[in-house]
Amino acid sequence: MNLSALPEWLSPQQYFKQSGNRPRRRFGQNFLAQPQTARRIVDCARLTGAETVIEVGPGLGALTRHLLPQAGRLVLVELDRDLADYLRERVIGREPPVELITGDILEVSLAALADRSAARLVLLGNLPYNISSPLLFKLLEAAAAIDRAVFMLQLEVAERLTAQPGTKAYGILSVLLNCYAETRLLFRLGRNQFYPSPKVDSAVVSIDFTARPNPDPARPPFEVLRRLVSVAFSQRRKTLRNCLRPLDADRPGFSGAVLEQLQIDPRRRPETLTPNEFMAITRALGNLRD
Repeated sequence: MNLSALPEWLSPQQYFKQSGNRPRRRFGQNFLAQPQTARRIVDCARLTGAETVIEVGPGLGALTRHLLPQAGRLVLVELDRDLADYLRERVIGREPPVELITGDILEVSLAALADRSAARLVLLGNLPYNISSPLLFKLLEAAAAIDRAVFMLQLEVAERLTAQPGTKAYGILSVLLNCYAETRLLFRLGRNQFYPSPKVDSAVVSIDFTARPNPDPARPPFEVLRRLVSVAFSQRRKTLRNCLRPLDADRPGFSGAVLEQLQIDPRRRPETLTPNEFMAITRALGNLRD
């Protein structure tokens, strides 16, 4: 196919002027309008040309146009049907072939995409606030299928993902992600880099699943670990002794015995525990229960 015959890529301002559409608030649409920043984000993925890349919410193709010459295989997942039509005109017919899925990334099987590719996936995207946490939990559930991810997120969310024990931002996702991956806040983005401008700043985060063994025989099953961490942080200002009492319903004092065995002070608060300590508590709970 003659690539010069493909329609040009439009800036957000050009697209909305020509189409007469408006950004859809229910989809949390804020489009990156700086090509240099888009290229920098794609460079952060360290692509070699052999990877299968899943782009989440490609929108008007700010990242897509830089991914096309670098990805071994590119899968675009776009929920907005109008934007999916716009993308289809610009990517279908290219080599290597681009797959376009019109739908919700939360309903797409990442494991199935990895199986079809016979390789772990690389994910990129500008994530709306309303799907950030659900998608990150989805990645954790499919950790064996993921190599790495580079996401634009609201700065507040990015700071939670990379927070250290003892800080205000440290929470459930901080713990779980760092049990499965190495997370880094790469750089911040001002709200003026987007159209329309959001009310908050953003940041780019890398999540490297290859930095942790997978599968890891020392790591408890994800759902078991998630339940313990969720229980612990349900009342984060309470002590571990009080937070873990719901686990003692059928065996009074059970969680206290586990903490004593691990020599973890039951007066500590959950926000002070490291991911490794949470994994140790989860394993010990399972071993004693068995």
